[in-house]
Amino acid sequence: MVEDWQKLNACRLGLVSSFLWHYKAVGYHEAPPLPVTSKQDESVIFVGAAISALKKDYIYPQAIPSGGLVIAQDAIRTRNIKNMLADDFQPKWGSYFTNIDTVFPYEHKNEAFAQALAFFTDKVKLAPEDLLLRVRSKDEELYQLVQASRWPTVEVDAHPEKYYRHTVGIDDVYGENFNFAVRHKHTGEYCDVGNFIVFRDCGSRQPLFMEVGFGDTVIMQAKYGLPHVTDCYPFPKHPALDQNHKFKDCIITSQAMMREGLMPSSRDEQCKILYKYLRSIYYFADQARLKPQELSKLLHHSEAMIFGNVRAAPVMTELFAAKSGRMEELNRVTLWKLQQQREGR
Repeated sequence: MVEDWQKLNACRLGLVSSFLWHYKAVGYHEAPPLPVTSKQDESVIFVGAAISALKKDYIYPQAIPSGGLVIAQDAIRTRNIKNMLADDFQPKWGSYFTNIDTVFPYEHKNEAFAQALAFFTDKVKLAPEDLLLRVRSKDEELYQLVQASRWPTVEVDAHPEKYYRHTVGIDDVYGENFNFAVRHKHTGEYCDVGNFIVFRDCGSRQPLFMEVGFGDTVIMQAKYGLPHVTDCYPFPKHPALDQNHKFKDCIITSQAMMREGLMPSSRDEQCKILYKYLRSIYYFADQARLKPQELSKLLHHSEAMIFGNVRAAPVMTELFAAKSGRMEELNRVTLWKLQQQREGR
């Protein structure tokens, strides 16, 4: 009997695979992804988007193939860690996901738009009314593209200008975008899942190249009506995890980093951030009164279920044992600070 987590995980992996095949079938070249801890793109601490894997070999030398590029890039965005231990903080997004992405010459914008819509209708199996296009009317080129499609569900000028702007970590280049949003199966709310972007020269405003990209977990969350994006990943059934999305987020993000050999220290920003995620794991485990053996088992099983094999869990367990005194002291300080915040309200 196939369990629910296996079905859901297969759907997530299938979504990524179908995206790659959808674009390769029409001539896109598949580009290799980078490790999330790669420092090839110096504008970011971790690889947080597929564009980081494409800059050096394709974008900077202006060598984007005429047929376009497609890539599935694992990504880490660490904004959650700043507030992870605050009781009133519930992150909307996860720190770890796969960015399914295409980059292509500007001249192919019409075909690329049609291909993106076909991906959602043919591969994700969405009805047109379940996919919303969010566009700004003053971005005339993109607005006209959307209007000409006669797509039935369009939202115009509902957000400030910065919502329709994109940065790429390249000097003198900015992006104009409209967003794709998928309707959540249970709440009915439209949730942003990706962008259609034209990148331009800041001075001349001439178009340089284009990108269409999505996050796998946000599509999955909306399509299947999941409470949170971390529910896209298979975790062992355990009371400490079932309703604690922050705990799940810290586990999977730490494992993704450590599977590539990263270790916590004060050596650089990557190591410091990993330490914060590990500290949060210890904090949530302590709050749930997990015994060391229980935590070790959870780490081992979650990594095996999510990644298919185990590399980081034994190392994580050894680190927790070695640094337990320091972690416990940090927890005491953290609890004191949280109590001060509550009393100050």
